[in-house]
Amino acid sequence: MSVRVSGFAKGLVRCLDFAPVSVEELDRVLIGAAETLEMDYIEPSADSPFIRSGASFADLVFVQHGTAVPWQSPHSELDAPFLIGVHEFLMDAERWVASYSAITEAVVVRIPKVVMARVVDELPSVRERMHELVMRRLARYYWVSLATSGAPGSRVAAALVSRLALEDRDFGVDRRIAVRQTDIARLTTMSRSGVSVGLAELAREQVVQWGDRPGARFRGEVLVPDVDLLKDYAFLDMRTREIRPLLAGDGDE
Repeated sequence: MSVRVSGFAKGLVRCLDFAPVSVEELDRVLIGAAETLEMDYIEPSADSPFIRSGASFADLVFVQHGTAVPWQSPHSELDAPFLIGVHEFLMDAERWVASYSAITEAVVVRIPKVVMARVVDELPSVRERMHELVMRRLARYYWVSLATSGAPGSRVAAALVSRLALEDRDFGVDRRIAVRQTDIARLTTMSRSGVSVGLAELAREQVVQWGDRPGARFRGEVLVPDVDLLKDYAFLDMRTREIRPLLAGDGDE
């Protein structure tokens, strides 16, 4: 189904990538594009992704309604409004890197690459914002990779840093993080009891705090007195683990 371009900017500008521009600016650029935008209704499915890794990358996909997930572990839930394909677009990729499925009924709008190229050419602040968000997400993936192996304390620490990285707050002091135990369990691939052990260890070492008194029940928010200390704890396993050289020396077999 073709989308009526005039007025579509009102929905698209809700996406974080377009925060620097006004509805009027974006609407003007979209109206000037000759290409049409296509809207699709996507049913939730774990077997049939609406974006397939390796398929030709011709359009960015705007999730206007519903929730999509990339096929990765731990998974991320991309709630509307969300623009998929920014990384591929910025890298001028010819094919999709990942596969995506809808986990709820979803409505998506496919935006041709040439249309998005026109947008970032006429509105340079959009490209700058896209770069900023991609770097935040890459930082988050880096910390999540540390959260999936090692001892509970270091894994929980890495998961907490990942939340700060996504908001560009993974530095400084006195950072508050609103997070549920189930979210930490998903990021670390641990059980809730394992997450409890990790949180207790971090509290005991005064890496994080919650509540008004020692022994208070965790209620979904932690205070990080020093982010560098939290990062040091996330690196604990890396520092104690023997890392073999990737390339052997001339005398090694």
